[in-house]
Amino acid sequence: MRVLVTGACGFVGKHVLAELSSCGHEVVGLDIGATGPGLDPLHYIQANINDAAGITNIIGTLHVDACIHLAGLAFAGSGDPQTILNINLVGATNVLEAFRLCRSKARILFVSSAHVYGMKARLAPIREEDPLAPDTFYSIAKMAADQIFLLYAKQYGMDVMVARPHNHIGPGQSPQFAISSFARQINAIRRGASATMKVGNLDNHRDFTDVRDIAGAYRLLLEKGHAGKPYNIASGCEVRIGDILDTLCKLGGVSPEITRDPSLYRPLDQNPILDTRRLREDTGWRPLVPLGQTLNDILAGA
Repeated sequence: MRVLVTGACGFVGKHVLAELSSCGHEVVGLDIGATGPGLDPLHYIQANINDAAGITNIIGTLHVDACIHLAGLAFAGSGDPQTILNINLVGATNVLEAFRLCRSKARILFVSSAHVYGMKARLAPIREEDPLAPDTFYSIAKMAADQIFLLYAKQYGMDVMVARPHNHIGPGQSPQFAISSFARQINAIRRGASATMKVGNLDNHRDFTDVRDIAGAYRLLLEKGHAGKPYNIASGCEVRIGDILDTLCKLGGVSPEITRDPSLYRPLDQNPILDTRRLREDTGWRPLVPLGQTLNDILAGA
């Protein structure tokens, strides 16, 4: 397939480009920013998804068979409500509508988020048909776009699917995110900086999947997923944030003084556990990269 990847220069986008290319797909990257390392400028388009007319013109001139829509704000705590909605909802809908008008037969994967289920405890792992309960501006925008993409599949017969990934980490992630921030601080200590680390709440538990496994799931969904379906993506293994910090410190050979920074602190919450049977049954996906390797690679690249 010839695949358009929006948000191609972002953390996940670079791994998705590599995954698709390694499996024989031709990729075209679209991003608002500069070209990323290793991205062929002949297969790269600079564009803003909030420019509806411009996006429609681009999609109309591209001969692509599929699209993975990643472009948007990825950090749940970033941006004011209007910015979040404009980019993660309106921008996403602009891309979808452009495909409806110009490339209605294309296969499209919208990357939503497990945040659409909210952060409250549930009695059993969450299946895709369970109620959505977003509780932040980020998750509300993701939920609205998620449902619009599924509605286009139903109402217009488009070949559209939705991915709802849990937290993912790996080399190249922004230090806005806790694990990458830990790694960067550890490397600074190794280079002679003060042996003090600023952290938030270390007692929250998270389900982390390596970004390369996430990219593999997206590729498999393009190849084998069913139109009109949402798909949960998760490792199925929760780990305490503080335990990850301990592992990174051991890997880095440092014993820092830990300081809790109120600006980084998030209250104790209940990370939802996702049922991933649909993804495994439809595509055969399973996570392959062990957490230890992920943390080693993050530390090496921070």
